[in-house]
Amino acid sequence: MTRTNATDKNEGDVTRLRDEWLVRLQELTANVKAWAEQLDWSTRGISKNMNDSRLGRYVAPALIMQKDATRVLLDPVSRFAPGTDGIVDLYLMPGYDDIATLYLAGGGWRVHHVTSGEGRMTAGNLAQRALTKETLAQLLDEIAAHAPEPL
Repeated sequence: MTRTNATDKNEGDVTRLRDEWLVRLQELTANVKAWAEQLDWSTRGISKNMNDSRLGRYVAPALIMQKDATRVLLDPVSRFAPGTDGIVDLYLMPGYDDIATLYLAGGGWRVHHVTSGEGRMTAGNLAQRALTKETLAQLLDEIAAHAPEPL
């Protein structure tokens, strides 16, 4: 009779959680890539080395999007955070300015984006919105319209 010790069980749980997280990230990057390309943004998938205190070391998918001189990085952050099942950030490159955070909650990705100014998106109108092609379009338009001019 084979016995499973606690270490084996924990390793199996970690592997399952990591695999589920990677599937969610692959689905997210595939959807965002398709939507961005439909919105005339060029895209390039990249890999990010992760070292999570609970999941260990692994390689996660990330995505670079560019339109004209505006470049944005879809960057996985963590599978574990209070009140969410995962976090991915959107950064304006090259300064890595945090422009939006995607939260995995209730089985879907939600957008939180904070800006200020007339005609711009605010936390109030995007914090509870699901990530869709339309939400991404609005977010990318906002980013492109207010990105600093290249030197």
